[in-house]
Amino acid sequence: MRTDPSWTVVSREPGLPPGVRAFSNALMKAVPAALAVVLLSFGTSVYAGDGPYVGIGGGLSILNDSEVTAPMREGYDTPLNINATSNNGFAIRGMAGYAFPSGLRVEAEIDYRRHSTDQMDVRTPGTLVEAAVPLVAQGINDAIVAQGGSPPYPDPTMVTYAQLPPQGQAQAAAAVTGSQPVDGAFSILAYMVNVDYDFDTGSRWVPYVGGGLGLATVSLDTKTEQGRSLADDSDTVFAYQVGAGLGYEFPLEAGRSITVSLDWRYFGTQTPTFKGDLTGTEFDVGFSGHDIGMSLIYGF
Repeated sequence: MRTDPSWTVVSREPGLPPGVRAFSNALMKAVPAALAVVLLSFGTSVYAGDGPYVGIGGGLSILNDSEVTAPMREGYDTPLNINATSNNGFAIRGMAGYAFPSGLRVEAEIDYRRHSTDQMDVRTPGTLVEAAVPLVAQGINDAIVAQGGSPPYPDPTMVTYAQLPPQGQAQAAAAVTGSQPVDGAFSILAYMVNVDYDFDTGSRWVPYVGGGLGLATVSLDTKTEQGRSLADDSDTVFAYQVGAGLGYEFPLEAGRSITVSLDWRYFGTQTPTFKGDLTGTEFDVGFSGHDIGMSLIYGF
């Protein structure tokens, strides 16, 4: 039996606020990686001279599969564990900073990326079984009516998992386990502070490495294929990035320049927490991935 795939309806035990609960774990993972390359940055700029600069950039954003999790709640048989696959998306950004003669640059960056998702693999359903309960309850009603009896559930939409018989609970769990289609989209708006380093090659070619730390607002809007809203929520969390690239500088009059660069970055966030629309319960989703693109920098 298959049901409305409400995969975002999951729950977790009460805990610390989202901005505090996983901060230390994310920090321990992100900061060493960033510091290992001296807080290096992606795709920001490759202006080889000194002075202020501004720039824009964009490209392809490729996210890793996301782990969707929530702990087991009393009355349910398993915790939630889902592997959600995201389609390739896009990333755009703007930046402004200052380049020092030593090759170091410090800048502020705003970037935006957006993705869609249409499939997920439910390993263990947790409270996701509630999404299948109305369909299972209706099936039980139909079977009993066909035998001449009275339906035990006058309103199947009001039935809970605990009210189903053991066989019905097993049917609900089976209906939402395995590959499930979804109609989802999410975006990430990040505010970063980056430190970069340009290597002096003695030519107009300027390789660079860099990285940054900041905050990201992750927004999720997910529906079933039938258009039923599952989650429409956002969370602001810690973010980090590392990367490298290669630019070519075109000199202009009065010591100014335009630099075009090919860029790569690895971007990740602390795990955000969202609230499902159907039950108001919470779940966590991990976000990390790679960006490949280009940037255009104007140095004053």
